[in-house]
Amino acid sequence: MQKKLKSSGNGWEFYFTKPILKLLGYNPKETNLLITSKNKTLYIEPIEENDLERYKDNMVRKLQKSGCSYGLYLPAPLIEILDVNPENDAIDVEICENKLFIKKYEC
Repeated sequence: MQKKLKSSGNGWEFYFTKPILKLLGYNPKETNLLITSKNKTLYIEPIEENDLERYKDNMVRKLQKSGCSYGLYLPAPLIEILDVNPENDAIDVEICENKLFIKKYEC
């Protein structure tokens, strides 16, 4: 699915509706997301609360409520990894089981 990024402070956000989060099995108020990268792609997967100590040196985020949906904040360094110009480019979000794969959208 193609998504546009929205400016948010020093970074960018993209949003998911509650039905998509339900499809992913994410509880938006409680789910912690581990973000890793490889080959200009971000890999985002849920982790359990009791695994937080294990991933303390990694990037772990929570979803942020915005209106009727929830957003995932991406700081500028993650945008650079994707090689995306957020003002002009879109991102491609793929869903596989309960994991998200995010990369630059290529027409």
